[in-house]
Amino acid sequence: MNSSDVSLDIGAKVSKVEYTELTDVALHGTEDSVSTEQNDKLMSTYCRKVDRRILLYATILCILNQSDRGSIGVAKVVGLENDLGMVNNDFNIATTLFTVGYLSLEFFSNFVLKWVGASRLLPTLGMLWGVVCALQGVITTKGQLYAMRVLLGMSECGFTAGILLILSFFYPKHKLTTRVGLFYLSSPLANVISGPLASALSQIHHPTIKRWQWVFILEGVITVCVSILGYFVLQDHPEKCKFLNPEEREFIQKYKQREGTLGGSQKLAARDVFKVLGDWQVWVMMGATFAACEACGSVSVFAPELINELGFTAAQAQAMSALPSACGAIAMVFIGRFVRMCGSHWLAGTSALATALVGSVMMISTLNVPVRIIGLCLTGTGGFAGLGIFPGWNITANSQSVAASAVASGLTVFFGASSGFVLSNVFINSDAPRFAIGHSVNIGIMALGITSCVVTRVSMGRRNRKMRESRFDAEKAFQFEY
Repeated sequence: MNSSDVSLDIGAKVSKVEYTELTDVALHGTEDSVSTEQNDKLMSTYCRKVDRRILLYATILCILNQSDRGSIGVAKVVGLENDLGMVNNDFNIATTLFTVGYLSLEFFSNFVLKWVGASRLLPTLGMLWGVVCALQGVITTKGQLYAMRVLLGMSECGFTAGILLILSFFYPKHKLTTRVGLFYLSSPLANVISGPLASALSQIHHPTIKRWQWVFILEGVITVCVSILGYFVLQDHPEKCKFLNPEEREFIQKYKQREGTLGGSQKLAARDVFKVLGDWQVWVMMGATFAACEACGSVSVFAPELINELGFTAAQAQAMSALPSACGAIAMVFIGRFVRMCGSHWLAGTSALATALVGSVMMISTLNVPVRIIGLCLTGTGGFAGLGIFPGWNITANSQSVAASAVASGLTVFFGASSGFVLSNVFINSDAPRFAIGHSVNIGIMALGITSCVVTRVSMGRRNRKMRESRFDAEKAFQFEY
C-alpha cells in the first residue's frame, strides 16, 4: 500500500506481510506470482470506486438523515412548543417517541435488507422518512407531533445498520474501520450544516406557514429528492456490483474469502445469529457505543436549547449550535492519526470518552457562559471522536461471518438509538439552565463506556492468545482487533 492508504487505515492489525500474502493469493493463488505494487494498485482502484459510489452517497444521505432527525431541536427554539401548546416535558415525550418508533423494528432491519437488497430498501427508507419529516410541517397539535415522531423513527430504522452491513460486504477488514468512521463523520457535519441552514430557513416570513414549519418541510423535500438517486447508485454486494469490472469482482471475492469476511452473498442463518447474540463480549462492546451516542445526542438535539438558556437569542442559538459539532467533525477527521498514535482502538476510545466526561463536568460545575460553551465543545469533541471509533471497531472485530457482521451492525445502531431514551428524559425544562440531572447522567454513562473499553480489551487479548495457541489451519486469518 502507498503511504496515503496506510495513513487512512485506522488501527488496522493486518501487517504488511499478511496483506501482501492475502492479495497475492487472492489474485493468483500463489505468493510469488505477482508484485506487491500491482496488488496495491488493484486494491486502491477498487476502494476508490466504492468510495465514490457507495460511501459518498451513503454519507450524503446520512447527513440528511441526521438533519431531519435533529430538526425538532431547531424547531423548538423558533416557536414549535408555543404554537402546539406544549408544556412541561411534552417536548421530551416527543423526542422519546422517536426512539420508540426507531427501536420497534431496528433488530429485524438487517434480515429484511438481506432479503430485499440494499439497493431497493435503503432508498425507499430515505423517501419514507423524508415524507414524514415534511409532514411534521403541517401538524397543528402536539398529538399529531407525537404520531409523526413515532412514524419518523419507524421509517428511519434500518438505514444506518443497513449501511454498516453493506460496508462490511464491500471493504476488506483493514479498510473497514476508516470507512465506517468517514460515514459517521456525517453526524457532526449534519449539525454543522443544519444549524445555520435552519437558522436561515427560520427567517422566512410567510402569512400562513410559520418558521418552524419551513424547517421540517424543506428538509423533508430535499431528502426525498436525494433518496431517489439511491436506486441508481447503491449495490447489494461486490459479487454482483455493476460498476466493478470482472477482474475487480474476482479479486475482492477471493481476498475477502481469504481473510474470512466474505458475507455479501451468504445466507443469514438463524442459528449463527443466536450464536453471536450469546457472546457476552459483543454486548460489552456496545457500552462504549452507547456512551458516545449519548454525548453526541446531547450536542445534536439539545445544544440549541442549552445555548439559548445561556442568554442567547433563538437565531444565535441555532447558529452557535454548530460550534460543538464542528469541533466533533474536526476530531473525527484526525481520529485515525490519534488511534495510530495510541496503537489501539480501545485506548483511543477511552480517551475520547474521557474528553466528553470532562466536558460534562465543566457544564455541571458552573453557569459561566464561556466555560460552559467550552464544556459543550469538549462533549462534542469526545462524543463524535468516539463515534468515529466504536462503530467501525464493533464491525471490524466481528466480521468473521455474515451473521456476526449483521448482529454487530444491528446492535451498534440499536444501542446508539437506545441512548435517546435516557437523553430525552434527563434534559428537562424544569432543570434549566444548569441541567444538573442531564449532565450528571452523562458523567456516569461516560464512565460506564470507559469501563466497557477496558473489559473488551482484556477479553480480546485473551481470546486472541487462545486462538493462536490452538490454530491448526494456516489459512484462517481472523483475529480480534482491539
